[in-house]
Amino acid sequence: MEAVSACVPEVVKPYAGRIVDVDSHEMFPAQIWEDVFGDIAKPIADLIKSQPPRPNHAGDVLPIEPETIYKVKGPVAPGAVDIDRRLEVMDMMGIKSQLLFPTSIGLWGIQLATAEANSPMGKLFGDTPEEYRAYGRRLVDAHVEWLKGVARKSSRMKVVAPVYGDTVSELIANTKKALDAGMAGVWIGNGDPPGGVSPAHSDLDPFYAMLAEAKVGLHFHIGGAGSFLRTHEWKNAPAFEGYKWTQEISLDPWWLSVVHLAVQNFVATMVTGAVFDRHPELYVCSQEHTAHWIGPLAHLLDIWHHNNHSLHEKEYMGGVMRRKLPMLPSEYIRRNVRVMPFDFEPVGDYLDKYGLEEVYCFASDYPHVEGGSDFYGKFVAQIERFGPAVMEKFFVTNAEVLFPS
Repeated sequence: MEAVSACVPEVVKPYAGRIVDVDSHEMFPAQIWEDVFGDIAKPIADLIKSQPPRPNHAGDVLPIEPETIYKVKGPVAPGAVDIDRRLEVMDMMGIKSQLLFPTSIGLWGIQLATAEANSPMGKLFGDTPEEYRAYGRRLVDAHVEWLKGVARKSSRMKVVAPVYGDTVSELIANTKKALDAGMAGVWIGNGDPPGGVSPAHSDLDPFYAMLAEAKVGLHFHIGGAGSFLRTHEWKNAPAFEGYKWTQEISLDPWWLSVVHLAVQNFVATMVTGAVFDRHPELYVCSQEHTAHWIGPLAHLLDIWHHNNHSLHEKEYMGGVMRRKLPMLPSEYIRRNVRVMPFDFEPVGDYLDKYGLEEVYCFASDYPHVEGGSDFYGKFVAQIERFGPAVMEKFFVTNAEVLFPS
């Protein structure tokens, strides 16, 4: 308890031991990918290792103490590789449960598996989209095999499996395998129609029903935008050069202005397509797409819904949305959608303007650098003024619906 006290601000201590973290990662260095995942990892590992810098990996050996768990990032951070040590890190940070996403071959795999045609990254691993997407899927499969061991190791470490499918039946079959293997969440690409159909299509109802029945969340993590933006030529300009970037994110202004578009489109399609009306116990979560967009989206969709309720002489929308969505779109978002903000976002402003205190969820993004070195302090500075009830929602209860009991 003394260690937790040193790591958690006073105002957060009432939630210590119950905090729910909706985004963290394994972070194996490429030097050990073949040892961990097998020969399938060699082509991608060789590529990564050929890029500077190429540090040696001394192992997961740094002491677990406040200075290291908050200030040290990347593969050398405590618990970045050794899941047993990660549980100790969680204890010190007051975290009860944590979603675990891939950084290594699973992240590369889902990016390749959903890559657009003529993808520069994809062409490093195949001459055609069929070839590099197939390689990406083999990487995903190998990563899920590793995740099975993590799922058996601890019920607190909630592993999220990347899942793919060219057809609805393939998507359902791969999801069933993930659930049968003990996965606590499913991550699908958000930049292409899942299984080749609209997210609102009734063909996907068995997929959604399967997740709802298992009480497993559906996740949209950064890295799965696929072909939603079919070209990144938009950012190919001198004005966007020189900004920092990681494997997941870029800090150039073009990227920051569009990163949310694919997931916003996916969520809007589900809401307006009555998916959450048909599946009230289906919960979705967006990680690392920023959180500024969810409030304006809820507001916008409510405008269309209100216009469908218009008593004006001529209802130019015909009242169709009113008949198909008994609740306001914002009410479905409050109930069924969860969103992770970065610690540098003005979450307090979002709450002031749009409410939605049921939607925003705490995430450490451990051990990624974009998670920040003072996330507790920065989040508290934004939301403490809303009182303990909102603090409890943000750090604990909002995310609980995403986790199997």
